[in-house]
Amino acid sequence: MFLNKTMLKKMIKHSFRWEGLTVGCIYGGLVVAGGTWTTWTKDGYVPNWLKAAVMEFTGELPQQECVFRAKKDEPLQYEVADNSFYDLPGLFLKSHFAFTVTPVVVKGKYMETRILQQNQTMKTIGVNEEFCKVIDLGELGNENAPAGPSSTGTEGRILIYKNECSAYAFLSLDGTENVARKIMDQIDSIDFSKEDC
Repeated sequence: MFLNKTMLKKMIKHSFRWEGLTVGCIYGGLVVAGGTWTTWTKDGYVPNWLKAAVMEFTGELPQQECVFRAKKDEPLQYEVADNSFYDLPGLFLKSHFAFTVTPVVVKGKYMETRILQQNQTMKTIGVNEEFCKVIDLGELGNENAPAGPSSTGTEGRILIYKNECSAYAFLSLDGTENVARKIMDQIDSIDFSKEDC
């Protein structure tokens, strides 16, 4: 897995307390998802620390082909397993539009926005910087570095990283603050995929 343990545990805890944490043994692996992010780890490669982090809040792991949602002070709710945002191996196969993570981060009042650029159109989008920071190649072990980010469309609504054993996807921001939007409009002419940043 190529995600930072400490940061992913914080994301799991936050989702459990606020929007709910979705966990499923589906699509040939373990899916763990918050409202705007999802991870998938292939069966047989799920690290014990991830199982423990999930069980700390849910009390259990789902059975094969089952999905449940856990939220603080609410009982577990079983859900339908068929959801494209959880099928990261399938989503990755459809993601033919590559994005470049630019070195540009706009610090706002409540969060930092990382600017990504679509490699063909050179249009920019904003994502929560925390979603980029959680990627940690130091956690790889024997796995290869992930490919990505890529998306199913040039608008980059869902961005995904994947290697042979795990995948991670997150949503881009629907809107950005005026300052971030102005910066994005100004840097569309720079081809970050060809720059040495």
